[in-house]
Parts: sequence; C-alpha cells; structure tokens
Amino acid sequence: MKKRILALSLAAAMVVGALASCNGSETTVSSQEAVEARDVALVLWGSEPDQDFLKEMSTEFGTAYAADHADVKSVSVEVKIVGEDASAGEALKDLNAAADVFGVPGDQTGALAEAKAIYAMPDDVVSQIKDLVGENTAKKTFYNGSYYGFPYEPNTAEALYYDKTIFTEEDVKSLNTMFEKEGVTAKVIGVNSNAFFSSTWYFTGGAELFTNSDKSVCTFDSDDAVEVLKYAQANAEKIYTGDTANATALMKDGGLAAYMTGAWDAQTMKDTLGENFAIAMLPKVTVNGKELQMTCFGGVKYYAVNAASKEPEVAIALAQYLSSADTQLKKYEKMGKVPTALSLLDNATIKNDPVVTAYMQQGEYIVVQEPVIPGDWWGDAEALYKSILAGEVSADAMKEEIAKHVESWKAM
Repeated sequence: MKKRILALSLAAAMVVGALASCNGSETTVSSQEAVEARDVALVLWGSEPDQDFLKEMSTEFGTAYAADHADVKSVSVEVKIVGEDASAGEALKDLNAAADVFGVPGDQTGALAEAKAIYAMPDDVVSQIKDLVGENTAKKTFYNGSYYGFPYEPNTAEALYYDKTIFTEEDVKSLNTMFEKEGVTAKVIGVNSNAFFSSTWYFTGGAELFTNSDKSVCTFDSDDAVEVLKYAQANAEKIYTGDTANATALMKDGGLAAYMTGAWDAQTMKDTLGENFAIAMLPKVTVNGKELQMTCFGGVKYYAVNAASKEPEVAIALAQYLSSADTQLKKYEKMGKVPTALSLLDNATIKNDPVVTAYMQQGEYIVVQEPVIPGDWWGDAEALYKSILAGEVSADAMKEEIAKHVESWKAM
C-alpha cells in the first residue's frame, strides 16, 4: 500500500506543475523543493449511498499518505454528498468551490475537459491506469488526446435479468430462441422506451451516434440497424417498454419473463424474482441470417481531479487510492459494486458472482455515450422507438422515417 501511494505521488510531483499550466491552474509543485511539513485538507464528492465507505477509505488514505511523506503532517478528507450525476454540473459552476476529487460519468469528460476543469493525466500515470483496468476501460476517460481519470465502476446500461423457471441459461443466449420458445404466455422481454435503453436496437445493428463527439456521424438509418428495428417491430407484442418500477410489478404477477437494465437495479431484481432470479449478458439476435450481439450504452464512472485544487499531488494520489484494486474489492465486499480492476477477475468470490460476470462480459459490447448528445435527442429518439413498435411506421417506410430523424438530430 505504501509503495503504491509513494510511486504515484513522486510521479505526480514531477508532472503536476506542467499539468497545472496546461489545465489553467496556477498551482506548481516541485519534488526537489524542501518544504515544511504541512496539514493537507481535501474535499471529496460522492453519492449518498457511498458516503460511509468513502469516509472510511479516505481516513485510511490520509494516514498512509502522511506516514509516507515527510513534507505532509496530516491529510484530512471531507466527504460531501454530490453524486456522479450532478458532479460535473456543480464543478463547472465554480471550480474554486468544487471538490478536489469527484466521481464523474465518462460522458461528462468532454464538457469538463473543454472547460479545463480537470487534470489530464500524464503518460506514466495513464500507464498505471491501463495496467489496472485495461486499455479499453481506460479509453472511456479519453477525450481529445488525453486521459482524464481513474475508473472505479462500469456504467453499463444493461444486462438481462430473467426468470429461470421460464428461460434456461441456453435460452437467453439468443433473443430469437426467447421469442420462439413455446409455452411462454408472459411478455418475453422488457426494453425501456427511454432512449438510454431502447437505443440498444440500433447499436446492435452497428449504428453510431456522434462517435468521437462528431455531430455529423449518426447511422441509426444504416441497413443493419433498420433490419434490427424491423425485427423488433415484428415481435412488438412480446416486448414490454415500461420502466423498472412497472416491470418489476409485472414480473411479480408473472406477466414479464425478462428485463434489461443496469447494475443499479440488481438488488431490486433479486427482490422481485427471489429464488427464480437469474442474470446474463444481453443475448445475440439473428436477423436476415446475420448473428449480432446486442449492444448498449456504456462507459465508466471515474475519479477526476479538480484543476483548481490547491493540493493536486495529494488529490491525484487520493483518486488513485480510491480506484485501486484493493479499494474496489472492499467496495464489492461491502456494497456489491461491480469493479473495473482486471486483477479482480481472478478473485474467487467475484468470479462466482453472476451479476458481476454479466456486466463485465457486457462491458465488451457497449457504445460510449458521447458528451455532445443534445437534450432534445432523448425525447425524439424515444418517440421514434414507440412509434415503430406501435406499427405507426410501416416496415417499408422505416428506413426513410429513421433517416428523417437522423438529419434532424445532426442539426440539433
């Protein structure tokens, strides 16, 4: 533990001065300067459910860091409630009033980077991050040539929760099998009409949505994506489009066999299905002879460091500590949170946890939510999905109708 903190801090000390200049902060640090031991005070933002855990880990960090650094007498970390969903917006209001370290979803990276609100990590730190979580996961903090933080939890939109008295493990590998299984009187699958979830139909067909923050790139009207939507329309009577609250009520009454949602609903689904609970990554679907893996929105939650922090070296070390494999394991053990650390894939307990396994497997089949998606897109995409399933758009006219929406989205 000491070596991990010390190694990062020395690297951070050598680069933070340059980082501060790049990010617009006036802070400079030199590992060569002899300074009097000081008391360090940091602020950390986290979600309400994470408060007790973050306080415990921050206390451990402060003790370990001060013991390893002659120039630091003590480190105190004040943990405040600002969840990942609100942190970027709050930070951008006033960086000087924002936390030194805060959790943020990957889709907010662009806005924060453009505002020079968070530190871009130096190459040696990026190398450590890639060693911890792998290059694919690290890339989910990437924007315009730089990596911006320390991933600690996947933010994958969906896995498949299902009633194992209706479907077997083999059944749920294929949506076609699920739709065609005899004797299923319930709705086969729930795909929330909210565009965050229903876009999976397009992504399964290989569609792109503003890839690399380029508003000219949108292919929801591609041939394969349209064919997948036609397949969904042909099976519309077997698809439920409500939210989790309504889906669980339907499941309890035996009216819904499977539902696609994120890890945040895992406990709710366990409570709903009880002994019949089962989970898997999203199924494959065969359309016009092509076998396609169902794909969904996804990304990561990561710890970012405020560019206005008065203690950037210590803040970077705190972000690393909170995202370390040891800390992720503790968070999994205490709270059941799905980790990002590759080394934990070999942990016996985690390997046998079906929820973690499902999301880690699905994590290879996601589309990163770009920060340039307009607010109006969500409602329009949802309305289009509903109209397709309702048969208001015919199969013959579907490509043309989707193309009209695509052009309007590009102009939003």
